[in-house]
Amino acid sequence: MLTFNEKLRVIESKHAQTGALQWRAEVMVEDEKGLHSLQASARAGELRGTAGGWRVALEFTDHPPFGVVAIRVQPRPRRALKRVLLRLPGGRHAVPSLRSTTTRMMLLAGDVFVEKGVVRLGRDREPHIARFLTVLHDERGRGSLLAGVGALADDFSFFRVDGQTLDAGFEPQRELHREERYALAIGLGDDPLRLLDEFGAYLSRFARKRFGSLAGWNSWDYYGGAVSMDDARSEMAAVKASSLADKLSHFVIDMGWWTDWGDNAPNRRFPASYRAIAREIEDAGFVPGIWHAPLLVSPWSHIGRHRQDLCVQAPEGGPATSGQPAILDWTNPEVLEMVHDFFRSLRRAGFRYFKLDYIYSDAVRQAGSRHDETSGPFAIIRNGLRVIREAVGEDSYILNCGTARESSVGITDASRICTDIHAFWSHIWHNSREIACHLWENGNLWNVDPDFAVIRSADTTDDPFPNYIYRRRPWTDRNHFWMAGPEASFEELKVWLTVVHMVGGEVFVSDSIARLNKTGISALRKLFPRLDRSACPVDMFKNAFPRFWLARSGRRAQLAVFNWDDQPSPIVVPSGIDLPSQGADVWSGARIRVSERAVMAPRSAYLLDV
Repeated sequence: MLTFNEKLRVIESKHAQTGALQWRAEVMVEDEKGLHSLQASARAGELRGTAGGWRVALEFTDHPPFGVVAIRVQPRPRRALKRVLLRLPGGRHAVPSLRSTTTRMMLLAGDVFVEKGVVRLGRDREPHIARFLTVLHDERGRGSLLAGVGALADDFSFFRVDGQTLDAGFEPQRELHREERYALAIGLGDDPLRLLDEFGAYLSRFARKRFGSLAGWNSWDYYGGAVSMDDARSEMAAVKASSLADKLSHFVIDMGWWTDWGDNAPNRRFPASYRAIAREIEDAGFVPGIWHAPLLVSPWSHIGRHRQDLCVQAPEGGPATSGQPAILDWTNPEVLEMVHDFFRSLRRAGFRYFKLDYIYSDAVRQAGSRHDETSGPFAIIRNGLRVIREAVGEDSYILNCGTARESSVGITDASRICTDIHAFWSHIWHNSREIACHLWENGNLWNVDPDFAVIRSADTTDDPFPNYIYRRRPWTDRNHFWMAGPEASFEELKVWLTVVHMVGGEVFVSDSIARLNKTGISALRKLFPRLDRSACPVDMFKNAFPRFWLARSGRRAQLAVFNWDDQPSPIVVPSGIDLPSQGADVWSGARIRVSERAVMAPRSAYLLDV
């Protein structure tokens, strides 16, 4: 139960049955003059007050095990609201210590090249910042705390731990033009994985009605931007001639079909009309899919050269850019009409699967000057995505590839839950750790997408160029993993296929099926039948990199056991985790005992039927 203690000026959460105090939080508002604490009192049934001149109202609702605090902030003319937050002292009441190495924190970071996963806290650690949610777990059995977004806000969320306090809130970094509502959910429990599942169930009220997850083929990881219609024809024929023919229903042309960013005419490697492309895919027996990056426009496109007024303007003047492309202004009605008409044309051409890419947080953050300055960044993106949804219809399938959750929940059918995969151990290692932290989303927010299933290696193809041109470099920094180190071996790629299978979501193959041998095709075939729900990484808060993923799908149960290390490792099950004692390995057919007497090879996985 949530109440406001007017004397102490804090929100208090008390156990519903015992009345025991669980946590206290100070409500704070930050502007250019600094941080201000809320002074509030109950008036006419509402909690209202001020913080540094900002007028604030509080609303409390209970959704066990979560208490939801909604903070409503009134605008102030010519004053920017930097942050609004709850500040919870660590190590008090039921909040885990934030200075102890026995406390672990789950990070959902918004940037690619930063640490993700579950990290250990401690006195000498730098502050950690998570997005959307975080979980704090005390290894000594003193419980767990989850703090996450309580509703879909218009601004970026943050969850910051600095050793002293947990700051959970939002960072508008803008002048408000209307009352804004920022909701946070905080829950306690003994099991952090169960808390994540319960948080997913709570957020499901904002989700779109779920479609079944899909399986198909996508051009990107093998062909990159070099794909052509001749390549597509070759791959469709190869799929139909393989044992994957009855497993892959969708065929997606990824980046490489268009003339340039924002110049959406098919290039010279494809038929001139969208309908001609979609018809060939339909005639081959697949559902047509297509990739697009609708937020960006090239300087060399007609729009980029002659209609720079349709772009977000940078503070220093001229269009704001994300890399080289400029960022279209999705608050401009003319831009939204263009976006709508383009996607409607794809729908009419026959495309029913749409992969939306490059609507990244770094681009969204570059607010600059827009046609309409009254909305927050996530509200702008949500509105643009709704325009796309209306254009393609409710029966089309949309994959969100990199768009922040706050702006895409309820609109898209599926969401990528990791960085791009490539056939390198560095990507497998990085993406797998990230994926483990997002499995709770599957079936709650949408279908989850682990990026592509890839298996090409020296054992599965004699292709002399298995990857497009890249700069060779060692993998010396775990967070700077992009195409680093040697290309992955067959055994390492079987680890990746094990992860893809245990995700229980989308399965899109992205090798050249025409160039794989029987060994490669056979390995991909083991992804089927697919699981209908995600596995649980049962040791995620015990091992920094979870080794044991347990899945139950109908009457079927499977256990994935991983060795993420660069040296042989015995199978050591952490105390308190109950796992099947043995199983039949899908990859080798061998009977494997789940015990310390079984030593796993470096960078390997068992996929056990148990």
